[in-house]
Amino acid sequence: MIKNKRTLAISSLMLSALFFGSTFIIVKNLLDDFSPINIVFLRYAIASILFLLTGGIPNKKTLKPGLLMGLFLWIGYVTQTQGLVTTSTINSGVVTGFYIVLTPIFSKIINKTSLSTKSYLFSLTGFIGIFLIASNSYDQLFGNLFTLICATGYALHIVMVERYIKDQNISQLMFVQSLIGTLLCIPFLNIEQLTFKFEYILPILFLGIVVNFAAFYLQLFGQKIINASTAALLLSMEAIFALIIGILYVGEILNLINWAGVLLVLLSIFLVIKE
Repeated sequence: MIKNKRTLAISSLMLSALFFGSTFIIVKNLLDDFSPINIVFLRYAIASILFLLTGGIPNKKTLKPGLLMGLFLWIGYVTQTQGLVTTSTINSGVVTGFYIVLTPIFSKIINKTSLSTKSYLFSLTGFIGIFLIASNSYDQLFGNLFTLICATGYALHIVMVERYIKDQNISQLMFVQSLIGTLLCIPFLNIEQLTFKFEYILPILFLGIVVNFAAFYLQLFGQKIINASTAALLLSMEAIFALIIGILYVGEILNLINWAGVLLVLLSIFLVIKE
């Protein structure tokens, strides 16, 4: 039974990573007509409504965890979206993957988790793979401060989920998280951009429903069983999925080093699942 639950949790995190990986091209295209803050605001607002409808009014014990999770995720979202203004979709997905290395460190410091040497090695192997995937974009990789901040925000979000998720109602917790993100965006909104064309409704609904609602529900469901460092490694498939989508829809071309990076990421994930 426990093994089946673990398999379901792993599958949930992998599907979540697929949804996350699908966002980069959509967000990149929306940035032609929307500011980064406006995109994040709309995503959060849609998710807030859906989580309120599915979970009801949150109880008091969700407020502190939801506030912390919402703050760190908002930092990650805003800086990643801002980074996409000047960097490629593939590079953004890859640099964000730095949270693979940061998550075990933050988890040990904040949650006092005891991780095996193997866990750190798997995380490092995964990040080396992600680094190789971005080997044709070193100038962006080292220069993109926004995306580095994003990786830190995402790592802290994963660690906060690990810390608080066990006895929480996922929808109620996610409502607080989404509401915090929505409110943090309001002072920075460009009101004029909120009257947008009909052609943008579907992409924005996709981001709000499929990603901010469904993907994050799946992430939290998976993290009820999977520890933070393993969850971060599984979620790093986001970069692989972003890569595949970039190849199929944008015509991105990879060299042998890039493909070696893909294999390293897949190997690290296989090893952690096998363990």
